[in-house]
Amino acid sequence: MSCCHGRCNMKKLAVLILLGVVVGAVVMAGKRKSGEERPSMWDKMRQAMEDMPEDFPPRVMFDNVADTKENTERILEILDKGGHAAEQEAADPDAG
Repeated sequence: MSCCHGRCNMKKLAVLILLGVVVGAVVMAGKRKSGEERPSMWDKMRQAMEDMPEDFPPRVMFDNVADTKENTERILEILDKGGHAAEQEAADPDAG
């Protein structure tokens, strides 16, 4: 019963630090492993999108990215020209 409390506390602290390092290493290894699996996850998602019907809402949204970008660029161009160009575009949308 002559255990020095300071020495016992240091041993407990050392064990806790070692345990923390081990847990951290396991977490980092798990993250690295999941990062390697991502390309196959994206391949599965891409295949699932290709298997969907053409009019399925997520597929329509996914396929319309280029159209949305083109429309956004057109809107930004109109805004850069100023209000007068925006009024002309609203009056004649086929002119642009």
